[in-house]
Amino acid sequence: MRSADASPLAVLRLILGVTFWFWASGFLQDDRWRIFFVQPILLFKYDYFRWVQIWPGDGIWWHFQIVRVAAVCFALGLLTRISGVLLSASMAYVLLVERQLYNNHDYLLACSVLICALLPSQRRFSIDRILFHRSDWPTTMRHWHWWLVRFQLGLPYCFGGIAKLNADWLAGQPAGLFCSAHVDAPVVGPLLAMPHAATIMAWGGLMFDLFIVPALLWKRTRPFAIVAALGFHLTNAMVFHIGVFPWFMIATLFVFFPIDFIPRLITRLGGKKFGFESILPPNDAHPSLPASTLHKLAATAAVIYVVIQLLLPIRPWVMPGDAGWNERGHRFSWRMMLRHKDCLLWFKLVTEKDFLFAPATMVMTPSQVLRAPRDPELIRQAAVKIKQLATEIGQPDCQVHALALVSLNGRPAKPIVDPEVDLTGVTRGWWYDDWVPQDPGPLPQDPWQVPPDQWWQSVDLGTSFSALKAYRPSQAQVLYDQLRQQELAKQPTQP
Repeated sequence: MRSADASPLAVLRLILGVTFWFWASGFLQDDRWRIFFVQPILLFKYDYFRWVQIWPGDGIWWHFQIVRVAAVCFALGLLTRISGVLLSASMAYVLLVERQLYNNHDYLLACSVLICALLPSQRRFSIDRILFHRSDWPTTMRHWHWWLVRFQLGLPYCFGGIAKLNADWLAGQPAGLFCSAHVDAPVVGPLLAMPHAATIMAWGGLMFDLFIVPALLWKRTRPFAIVAALGFHLTNAMVFHIGVFPWFMIATLFVFFPIDFIPRLITRLGGKKFGFESILPPNDAHPSLPASTLHKLAATAAVIYVVIQLLLPIRPWVMPGDAGWNERGHRFSWRMMLRHKDCLLWFKLVTEKDFLFAPATMVMTPSQVLRAPRDPELIRQAAVKIKQLATEIGQPDCQVHALALVSLNGRPAKPIVDPEVDLTGVTRGWWYDDWVPQDPGPLPQDPWQVPPDQWWQSVDLGTSFSALKAYRPSQAQVLYDQLRQQELAKQPTQP
């Protein structure tokens, strides 16, 4: 099998290490680790991963500190495979311990660093070569190694484009809502306020995602593709504030350049002055290498990995309902910027003698309220937590209903779960949930712009929540807070 110099893997290793350092530092900044993981009384879980629990005490703080140490080690090529696997596992832990924090960017980083760790990224520019006195290590990689990297980094583009082939996106939503919400953004704000900006954004984003990878691979279109990619990612960085992801994608554009781009670049930058005379050997210096048993096993594992990565994004196309609405198959599928959801979530606790209306903040922190109410399964988990709290105060038979109003991509708000169903008595099905209405309604020509504080007077609340018609959510919140203060005042003062 053909081989090439392994310096591109070393550069990717450096980029990933730096990216992970900034990612972990973001959680340590302003006590975000405490806000997201320690303050909540409920952390949302995936089925089969409920056993993944938060570290005790300030363990999550140490988690991110260890990530920063591992990131430096990985960037420098120190204990490369151990530190790389540790980084991937650390990211996976964060994604699993608090489900509502998922985003495609972190998923991509977890996959990319795992691939880079398992491939021979330590063969060039690593402390491992010095530490273990392995100057006799080969300095090459197989060509398929680099194609696996290209596959992984190309997935978000390709499947991101395929996912945009839906009616909402092609009609200019949620692009129109994104544009109107960011007209004050620096530099690009005036452009987003222009007529037809939403249509240009929708179709431009579709074309970019579908064609950027082949355009970067083809020499004739590569210069134009680089300019387009820089404009795309820099715009994302300015408008959407999505952390390190745009910078990571810019830094890894070289992955789609010729495989000898990095060796030639290092040579031109004076690599020979630092002892890298062999960085760019003659064309015949990298002969085809025989395939050992270990190599065949590695290639087989790579094929299995590729198949899994190709199958996961297909789920939204085959599962019932709209994935943007019911969230089934939405995660791990590279579905980016396809849905804009405005949500308003209240619960009704029903006992034999009484009932109580309570806001989502009863069991969710403000940061969780921004994301969790758009997912029916997370609403169900919140209802189960409420029943657990009710049981602890002597109400084991408490039923919990949810009025979860959601406006998808400018549609009129509708319940995303059946308000007449006790959510503590249902379970999540592996294919379909009969307690989740599957139709979000037709997309209106103009976005529905009723303020959330007027939603209860504008939509059907069902029988269980009909009493809320007489109030606005803000008024109900005041009444709930007053009732809570009264109950707290009745509790005995601690000595």
